[in-house]
Amino acid sequence: MKSMPKLSHLTIFKDIVSCGSLHETSKKLAISQPTLSRIIKELEENIGSRLLERSNRGVKLTEVGAAFYKRIDTITNELRNAIYEVRGMKESGEKFLRVGMSTYPLMCYLPKALKTFNQHYPHTRVTVVEDNPEGLVAKLRNSELDLVVCSLSEGISCVDLVTQDFKCEKFSLYQPSNQDVVEQPFNENKWVIPRSSAVGHAAIKDIVPQLNQHANIVETDSFLATWCLVKQQGYLALLTDQVVSQYNSQLSLKKIEVDELDISAHFYIIKRNEPITPVITNDFIEILMAM
Repeated sequence: MKSMPKLSHLTIFKDIVSCGSLHETSKKLAISQPTLSRIIKELEENIGSRLLERSNRGVKLTEVGAAFYKRIDTITNELRNAIYEVRGMKESGEKFLRVGMSTYPLMCYLPKALKTFNQHYPHTRVTVVEDNPEGLVAKLRNSELDLVVCSLSEGISCVDLVTQDFKCEKFSLYQPSNQDVVEQPFNENKWVIPRSSAVGHAAIKDIVPQLNQHANIVETDSFLATWCLVKQQGYLALLTDQVVSQYNSQLSLKKIEVDELDISAHFYIIKRNEPITPVITNDFIEILMAM
């Protein structure tokens, strides 16, 4: 009797169907196309029937493949959720939650959210990953994270995920509090702006339209790098008002009033599109949304 297919092979099969080609699946999962082909071959041999029709235009389900996909879709989602919900639990009843955040949501909302969360789940191990939106979404798809909070720039597709509006944060221009107020033109100053957010690109387009190729611009998602450049080198920084209001006693920054500056970033809570989301994940999302 043949052994049951591996859960990982079933989820990869679903990813291939979702992406529509081995090429796109390879990019999404960071798995080589020959490896994907081998996995599908092994799965088809295990099932005893061809599941996918492959062509230069991509892949499509065979009749058997479509029936198979329909049967395993909900089952694999529920099984994976069950595994993640109990994996790492100790005899004490410890649970775990894996949260991914970009810099600004992490600084603004994580401390208060965890304070409330820990009151409800005192024996929970929380893992927090800071990354850019592209990295966070990739980790979420690969089931390395349970939820993600970040902005979404052009080129990041989340059609296969559940995306929920979270916050809209206003960005302003800041400089060290011990400096004199900067004078225009802005294109003669040094700038440090968010790299992965559309906010930084909007700043370049709307505020400094005359920048040339020799302009002093640093793009980074690292708040530490931003703070060092501002404090030590006198850069102007595009930061959220929320971050500065919470940490200004340590940052010692002052806002530069700019009439034409009207830039905001939308942040989203993102999770996988699965029939059943673990209770602990939903509870953390509810805590965030109540803030």
